[in-house]
Amino acid sequence: MDQFSAVILAAGRGTRMRSSLPKVLHPLLGVPMLDHVFQHLREAGASDVIVVVGHGSDQIREHLRDADVRVAIQDPQRGTGHALLEALDQCPPRNQTVVVVNGDLPDLDSALVKRLVEQQVSNSAALTVTCGKVDHPQGMGRIIRSADAQISKITEEADLQASEREIQEVNLGLYALDHRQVLPVLRPMVEEDLSTDDSSKEAYLTRLVECLGIAGLHCQGWDCGISSEFAQVNDRRQLAEVSRLLQTRWQNHWMDQGVTIVDPSSTWIEMGVEIGQDTTIEPHTVIRRGVVIGQRCEIGPFAHIRSGTTLEDDVIVGDFVEVNRSRMATGSKAKHLAYLGDVSVGEKANIGAGAVIANYDGTHKHGTEIGNKAFIGSGSVIVAPGSIGSEAVVAAGALVPPGRVVEPGTTVMGVPAKVREDDRNKSDQICEDEKGT
Repeated sequence: MDQFSAVILAAGRGTRMRSSLPKVLHPLLGVPMLDHVFQHLREAGASDVIVVVGHGSDQIREHLRDADVRVAIQDPQRGTGHALLEALDQCPPRNQTVVVVNGDLPDLDSALVKRLVEQQVSNSAALTVTCGKVDHPQGMGRIIRSADAQISKITEEADLQASEREIQEVNLGLYALDHRQVLPVLRPMVEEDLSTDDSSKEAYLTRLVECLGIAGLHCQGWDCGISSEFAQVNDRRQLAEVSRLLQTRWQNHWMDQGVTIVDPSSTWIEMGVEIGQDTTIEPHTVIRRGVVIGQRCEIGPFAHIRSGTTLEDDVIVGDFVEVNRSRMATGSKAKHLAYLGDVSVGEKANIGAGAVIANYDGTHKHGTEIGNKAFIGSGSVIVAPGSIGSEAVVAAGALVPPGRVVEPGTTVMGVPAKVREDDRNKSDQICEDEKGT
């Protein structure tokens, strides 16, 4: 397959989102919308990606700081045609074929992009417009074809003639073009459209179809069939709809890998996680991006596993337990009503109901170590930083103050927690024995 460049149009304000955050940075399954588009293009084989930014450009550029992309600035924002011209001028494509896609199409299919490029190259077209037929085309640009079935123009909803409103073939916002053929037509088109004192005037990419036809260049409308790949996000409702679409597909992936999800409709799993075989996820569980879960674990119901957490094999995290930036070793368990933050829990340790690791002092967060087979009693609080030794016991209701080290095998109880008398005598005897050796 021929290499191609890609331009992501991400300069729009996204006013219908009603947000100070640029639309393309809104997350879907823990990943910004823009990253979904970028990843699909890379999977399709794009060797060169250009992102056009405008509204919220500082935020988007900061987000892309470590990404393998080039950035073009559209200032002011004067339409999609103007945005494409800025991309081609500021970041000349490294390949003859260029795929152009809106940044609000997070469910774009990489296989479909490959097919689009093949269509473009095999037909030596100046421009290929991806089209599809939909049952409810309202709000979408319609594909107008000539008598010989060739695409002649794209007409936006507001400009439709009465006879055109019933057309079901629409523009899907995905294009491929030969920039060497297109640029000599695009530049004068944009200049003409913006040659007015009206600063609100814009140059639209869709008008390029008509202009290329006038120039005698080949433009084709490729009917790919409509599917979820073109679920566009313009407002919060569509964001939720696309999120659920992606979530269903993501959960199906894990169930195919041998993970049991008892109630997919009430479970939320972000992207960028790992889940081992024969793990069971109970209803109303949330698993955030970056979590690693081993084999044969039991998660939930009503559990919240936050980013930076690793659960090794055979771990149990039960109802109303939150685990954040923590590691739970093999066979450890926290079955009820607990908060574990910035803690390393040893093998086969038990965290009792209502136990809290108080990791935040109001300014900084601190870590805690809990050893193998330690027992943390119900309603106890361990104030970080702290260390609970292997097979140590923190009695129910105890408060372990910050900086305390509970020695292996000892029991602490009370507020503040103190070593149980029997354990203190045992510890003193050990010290005396050590002195005599």
